[in-house]
Amino acid sequence: MKKQLIIAAAMVALVPSTPALARAHHVSAVTMDKQQIEAWGAKWKAQLEAGDVEPLRNMYEPDAVLMSNGSPPQVGVDAIMAFLKRNETAGNAVTIDFENEEIVIDRDRAYLTAKYWMTITVASGAVINVMGRSFLVYKKGEDGTWRLWRDMDNQAPDVLAEGRPVAAG
Repeated sequence: MKKQLIIAAAMVALVPSTPALARAHHVSAVTMDKQQIEAWGAKWKAQLEAGDVEPLRNMYEPDAVLMSNGSPPQVGVDAIMAFLKRNETAGNAVTIDFENEEIVIDRDRAYLTAKYWMTITVASGAVINVMGRSFLVYKKGEDGTWRLWRDMDNQAPDVLAEGRPVAAG
């Protein structure tokens, strides 16, 4: 009986710290999720700039939708891959930079707003600069992997060329 009372007292003593521990665990999990989404963006950028978009296929949900400014929606991962391959097929070089504004994690969904700057150097040497803002929605799969589900871009008047981040290195 005395052993049971000691165990019960110990359990009661731990209860006040349980919410604090839960909050700390939640903050740690959210931080890890945000880091995974930032790594997702870095990988996406590297593949797009390398002109090798096929590895991006597994980074999208099968029913993903890309809503790029001035273009009809690309519905499904096959349509998105075809859309992203346009520059590669045409022999264009692409560079893109992002500046994340906010990442919100809500259980198995993540919402990201970011500024973007894209430069397309076409095969003839002409340069096209496009800049704006993106709103991305990610889903976290049962395997713990974040995949892009919705991607909407616009050309925002407050995203200016002189605000483009300077590449490190």
